[in-house]
Amino acid sequence: MTTIETQLSPISPVPAAYDRHMEDIGYMTCMALVMLGNYSQTGHFGGPLAYTPYNVAVHLAGPELGGLRYDYRRPKHPYGDKFMLAGGHCIPTCYALWMIMGQALERKFEMTGDLRYKVDPLVAMLPVDALGFRRGAGALKTLLQSLGLEDHPLFAQAKGRGIRALAGHAESTDLTNDVNGGPSGIGIATAAGKAAFWDFIGAPSSPKVIAFEGEFALTEGHAQELKTQALALQVGKRLRVLFSLNNSGIDDSLLGGVIAEKYDGYRIIDQWTSYGWNVFMMEDGNDYGEVVAVLKAMEEWDPADRRPMIAIGKTIKGYWPAAIRGEIPNYGPQVVGYASHPYSLKMNSEYFIALAETFERQYGVEFKGIRQGAVSDPRERLIQFKTNIDIVMSVLDHNGLGDWLADRLVEIGDTVKDDVPVRIDVRHDPFLDDRLRVANLPREPQKVSVTNPFSGKQKEVGITLFRRSGEAMGARRAISEIIKWMNYVTDNRFFTIAADLSESINVEHGSLWGHYDPEKNPLGTRLKAAIQEAGNVSTAIGFVSQSASVDPAKFSGVWALSGTYGAFTPLMYTPARVWSQQNQDSKFRMGVLHILAAHSGPETAADARTHFGIFAPQVWKLFPRGQTIHLSFWDYNDVAPGYFAAAEIAARDPHVGIIIIEVARPDSPVADRSRFADPEITAAAKGLYVIRDFGPNRPRQGYVIVQGASATVNVLKELPHLEERGINVKIISVVSEDLFDRQPDSYRRKVLPPEALFDLMVISTGTRRVWPIRDVGPLTDKYSVTSDWDNQWLSGGLEADVIAEAHLDQVSIFAGIQRFAEDREQRLAGQRKLLDAV
Repeated sequence: MTTIETQLSPISPVPAAYDRHMEDIGYMTCMALVMLGNYSQTGHFGGPLAYTPYNVAVHLAGPELGGLRYDYRRPKHPYGDKFMLAGGHCIPTCYALWMIMGQALERKFEMTGDLRYKVDPLVAMLPVDALGFRRGAGALKTLLQSLGLEDHPLFAQAKGRGIRALAGHAESTDLTNDVNGGPSGIGIATAAGKAAFWDFIGAPSSPKVIAFEGEFALTEGHAQELKTQALALQVGKRLRVLFSLNNSGIDDSLLGGVIAEKYDGYRIIDQWTSYGWNVFMMEDGNDYGEVVAVLKAMEEWDPADRRPMIAIGKTIKGYWPAAIRGEIPNYGPQVVGYASHPYSLKMNSEYFIALAETFERQYGVEFKGIRQGAVSDPRERLIQFKTNIDIVMSVLDHNGLGDWLADRLVEIGDTVKDDVPVRIDVRHDPFLDDRLRVANLPREPQKVSVTNPFSGKQKEVGITLFRRSGEAMGARRAISEIIKWMNYVTDNRFFTIAADLSESINVEHGSLWGHYDPEKNPLGTRLKAAIQEAGNVSTAIGFVSQSASVDPAKFSGVWALSGTYGAFTPLMYTPARVWSQQNQDSKFRMGVLHILAAHSGPETAADARTHFGIFAPQVWKLFPRGQTIHLSFWDYNDVAPGYFAAAEIAARDPHVGIIIIEVARPDSPVADRSRFADPEITAAAKGLYVIRDFGPNRPRQGYVIVQGASATVNVLKELPHLEERGINVKIISVVSEDLFDRQPDSYRRKVLPPEALFDLMVISTGTRRVWPIRDVGPLTDKYSVTSDWDNQWLSGGLEADVIAEAHLDQVSIFAGIQRFAEDREQRLAGQRKLLDAV
C-alpha cells in the first residue's frame, strides 16, 4: 500500500506506524466541511475533501514523523512550523479540522479543569464558528440577536467571544495557517523566502515550511518562479510542498482539457525533477499510510541535501472516506473532478444526504432534519446547522477519540519552545537603532570596519550618504549607500533581490558580505535571482513576513528589497498587495518590504518603448493610504534623508508594511542647495520642500510642484530665466506626499497651504493620471507639464530626444510655467465662476 516512486530521490519507502485515530478525525473533518457548504450554500466542495488526508496527517502525525510542530494554544508562535494552505479555496478542510480540535480541547478542559487543555476562546476555532462561514464580521455581531438566538443553549460558545468570520479563502490570521491563499499561485510563492529566513538566522531543523497546492495554481507564474528561487536559495528539506494531483481545476481538467491528450510529454513530475527538486511520489495521496510515509521520509532525509522537497500525491477531487471504487454506498456515482469544485448542491440534496448517511452508519449517529428538504427560515436553518455540526462533534465521545485528540494536541504543542537557539539577538529590533534616524545620519563619507563572525574576516567598507554639489551622481547611485548603512547598523539584516540586474539598479554593493549562500556565505544579504519579478518579490515577502521574537510587540527579523525597471514593477504588485493585507492583519510585528522602481520615468524609453516607465510605477499608489510610503527621488542628497525618514516611521508604525522607492537613470550633477529657499540637506525628510519661494513685493503667480529627475533638473536650469522674465512662482519639490502628511500642520501650511491647490501646476516625469499630491484643483490638468501630454507612448531613442518628445526639456518647461503664470487671473476667475454657479 505504501509506495514511493523514485525519481531524482533515490529513496525506499519509509512505512510509519501512525495512530488510526487520524482516520476518524479525517472522516469528521470531511463531514464537517460538507456541512459548511450545505448550510451556507457557498464555498467549495471537492478541493477541500481532496486535501483532507494531507491536512489531518500534517497536523496530527507529530514532528517525529515529519508532521507540523505547532501549538494550537499558541498557533502563531514564531518557532512553530509554518503551515501554508496555498490552495486557498480549500480552506474549509482547515476550518473543519480546527473546529474539531478546538472542541476536543474545550471538552477535555471542562472535564478535567487541567490548564494544559485550556485555549483562549479568542484563539480557538469552535463549532459555533461554522455559522461564520463566508459571513462578514459586521453581520455576525448581530446575527444571533436578530433571530432571537443569543440565549439559545446551542450557541452558548458565542457568549462573550462572538462568532468568528471565516473567509472563503485562506487568510494568514487563520489559526495555524501562515499565508493568504486567495489568488492562485501567490499563496505558495513566498515559501522559499520563509524557509531561507530560518536558515539565515541559524535556526535548527524546525521551523520548517509545509505548503499545500494543486496542479492548476502551480501553472501560475508566481508559483513557477518558486521552482527556480527555492533551488537558488538552497532551502533543502526546510521547505516541503505537498502537491495534490487530481487533474481538476475550476471548470476544466488540465491533462486532456487545457492540455490536449496528444501532448503526453506534459508530465507534472518532470516539471519538478527538471528544476532539480527532490521529488517524491504517492500513488494514493488520499491514503493516510502513504502520506505519513512520505512525511517521515522527508523528515529523515539528509539535511546536507539542499534541494527543496515536493511530494506529489494522486488525489481525488471530491474524495469521500466511504466511497468504494467511485461509488457512494447506497447511492451511486461519486461526484469528482472539476464538477465537484463549487458547492452547487442544493441544501439537504440527495447527494448530501448520501454522504451524511455513510457517516451516520459509520459512527451510529443520526442527523436532524436533513431528510425534510431545504430549510428556508433563517432561524431554523441556523438551528439545524448547529445541531448537525454538534452531532459531528459528538463522535469525539466515541471510543476515547476526543481524549486522544486533546492529548495529541497538547503533546505536539509542548514541543514548541520559547528559546530555540538562533544566531541573532531576538531581544531587540535593530531597525529601531538611533543611528538610523535622519538627525543622526553621517554627513561625511564613512569608513567603517566590519567583521564576519563565520570566517573571522575583517574589512573596511566605504559609505557615502551625502555628496558635494556638482558631482555627477544621480539619485540611483545613493541606493547602494543607504542599503550599506542599513546593513552596517543592523548587523546584516537588509536583503536585496533583483531580476538579474542588481548592479544596474544599484543594489549590488549594498551587501557587506556579498551573495547569500546557506553553507558558504550565510552572512551574505544579496540573494541571487533569475529574471522573475513576481517570484523575487514573493521571496522578499517570505523573508520580511517572519519574526524570531516571541513578543508580538517586538520585531526580530529582516527587511528586504526587491527591484527592477519601473516599467516592469506591476509584475510585483499583486504579491505585494496581498502582503500589505497580511501585514495589516498580523498580531505580530513584521518586517518592511521595499520596492525599488529603478530606471523609472520617460528617460528609460532610451532603451525601448517597452521600458517607458511613467505609467507602470503608478500602481504603487494603489494601497490604502498610510500603509505604504512612496518616495520619488531626483537628487542624490534627497535619498538618505527621505529614505531614513520613511524607515524611521515604518520601524515604529506597524501599519506601514511597504516602502516604495522611485529613481531614474540619469547621472545629473548633485544640486547646489545653497540656491534653494530651503537649503537643508535633509529637506527631503519632510516630503515636500521649497526650491524657490515667491519673490517679495511682486504679485504672486501660482505654485509649481515638481517631481522626478529630468523634470526637476530642467526646472532648476530654468530658474535664471524665470528671474529674468520676472515670473513670480513658488516651486516645490515633491519627494513624498506620505512623508509630508506626517509633518506638523504649521509646516504643511507654510509650504503648500490648502488654497494653493486651486493655483497649481505640476511638472512631472510621471503622468496626469496620478498626480504627485491629492486633491489638486480643476485646472491643474490643463496647465501641467507631464510625459503623457499627448496621451501617446513615446517612440524611444536617445535620452535627450526622449525628454524633448516628453515635453520635459528646458524650452517646454519654461513655456509651460510662463503660460501658467501669465494666465493666473483668467484661471482664478474661471474657478470663481464655477463656484458661483453651484
